[in-house]
Amino acid sequence: MKKINDLLISQKTNFRENLISISVQERVKKIKRIQKWIKENENLIINTSIQDYKKPITEFYTTEFKPVLNHIKFTLKNIKKWSSIKSVWNPIHLLGTQSKIYYEPKGVCLIISPWNYPFNLTLNPVISAISAGNCIIVKPSEFTPNMSSLISKMLSSIFEENEVKVVEGGKDIGEYLINLNFDHIFFTGSPKIGSIVMQAAAKNLSSITLELGGANHTIVDESANIQDAVEKILWTKYLNCGQTCLAVNHVFVHSKSYDVFLSKLVVVLEKFFSNNSDFGELVNKQHLDRLKNILKTTLDHSGKFLIDSNSVSKIKKEFPITILKDLSIENPILKNEIFGPILPVLVYDDFNSVLDFIKKGEKPLALYLFSKSKNNINNFLNLTSSGGVAINECMLQYANPYLPFGGVNNSGMGKSGGKQGFLSFSNEKSVLFQRSGFSMAKLIYPPYNNIKQKLAKILG
Repeated sequence: MKKINDLLISQKTNFRENLISISVQERVKKIKRIQKWIKENENLIINTSIQDYKKPITEFYTTEFKPVLNHIKFTLKNIKKWSSIKSVWNPIHLLGTQSKIYYEPKGVCLIISPWNYPFNLTLNPVISAISAGNCIIVKPSEFTPNMSSLISKMLSSIFEENEVKVVEGGKDIGEYLINLNFDHIFFTGSPKIGSIVMQAAAKNLSSITLELGGANHTIVDESANIQDAVEKILWTKYLNCGQTCLAVNHVFVHSKSYDVFLSKLVVVLEKFFSNNSDFGELVNKQHLDRLKNILKTTLDHSGKFLIDSNSVSKIKKEFPITILKDLSIENPILKNEIFGPILPVLVYDDFNSVLDFIKKGEKPLALYLFSKSKNNINNFLNLTSSGGVAINECMLQYANPYLPFGGVNNSGMGKSGGKQGFLSFSNEKSVLFQRSGFSMAKLIYPPYNNIKQKLAKILG
């Protein structure tokens, strides 16, 4: 671990002596070098990704490759505006002063990225950290070693290690890193590990951004367009074999639409995945076994199969596309993030009872509602809490860089994406300018008297 300690010292020294005053123009040049490398190595990136675990190339472009290039483009377009000094209004008791906000880099940052979207969820926070002017140590997932190695190769070809360095390794390396004295830690992963990261960061008073997950509830009410809802839910549920933090976890369907919804699921699923090559795989056997245990526990409690693709598919390695029906609302599968291609479908009669169920649980990363009812939509938005919401859509809130992305409480802390990513890695420094020899505060300096007491009451 001495090499890691030496690396951290080296980055802290480099930041203190060089990067703390790095210009926006220099940050732009560095981001453009990353952009150039990605564009020149497109095929290499794709081929490397599928060495870790298979996913359709269309999915790779829409969830990994293009989101990174889009994030770079948006950052380059806005970085000058984001980092410029902002003047703010002064209240009357600060007459004669100027107040401004300066954006300075936090320092040396640790980015711990996950395996489900290893290219996107590693590079996007890296871009944000660079846009803010920081040094970075990156710890990618050991579950996607080929992509981790490629990202290391890319960043080491662009940056000196005293500015940006990838540290590969397993759980022990991650545990060691989070206990070091970083200025900021950006972690993407599960709530369980996020809690461990938060406890470690607290010892050093390191600021943190936690991008976690949760059991994302979805409601389809009696006014919804069922065909539309089924298509959107299935696409986002089975994207990347269900290994998406924003995926629908389970869906509540009104009793008037329940049978139609189930029948549409069968038809749309056949349409989407009649070609087995269009469906991805799980990252490893560990997660395959985890899903098998979840399925067994679920069915031991309540519910039954609507679809088990083992019976209609030749897919062998992947976990089957599985849809469950007739579950009880007390089923344990509703309490935790499934993170795989199992879709529980529940029937409900009272919309408010579903809202009560959602409110009693942990706050999820996302909530989804399919409805044409303004009353239901308003109640859904005003009576529940989550990192984000999509109405008559799933997951696309992530694609808008003007929307902050992140969770709340159990599903995360802090925001990323667009300007929010820049702010996560920046310190907003408050600066007040006063004329030499003048201050309104002098009117109430000691020694105190009745007049100063009255002025304090007015001005204070």
